[in-house]
Amino acid sequence: MSKAADYVDAIRAELGKLARAGRVTYYKDLGAMIGKPARWTLWKEVLDTISYNKPDITIIVLNAKTGWPGQIDYKATDGKPSTTQQQFAQAELAKVFAQHCPGKSVPKLPIKRKR
Repeated sequence: MSKAADYVDAIRAELGKLARAGRVTYYKDLGAMIGKPARWTLWKEVLDTISYNKPDITIIVLNAKTGWPGQIDYKATDGKPSTTQQQFAQAELAKVFAQHCPGKSVPKLPIKRKR
């Protein structure tokens, strides 16, 4: 059985590539890159580990239905982030774009997945 630590570097690398390209992603799409399902039990643990680096690159991982991160500032959104969480997520996304793809316009959250 694998543990979350086994996937941190691979997922961090994928998120870095996406951030440098100025893109957001979704659990299903990111999971497909590493061979894991959208509802993988280790997502939270892996993303929490990655999120300690600032700016929090995991902010680009969105829920396909809601278009928001599954958790914002270490608190679950349940698909309905508070106004404070929404503002935090948008500000963090702007920081990620400023660091990883300067000059690229920052998308406005929420961003639902196109089917």
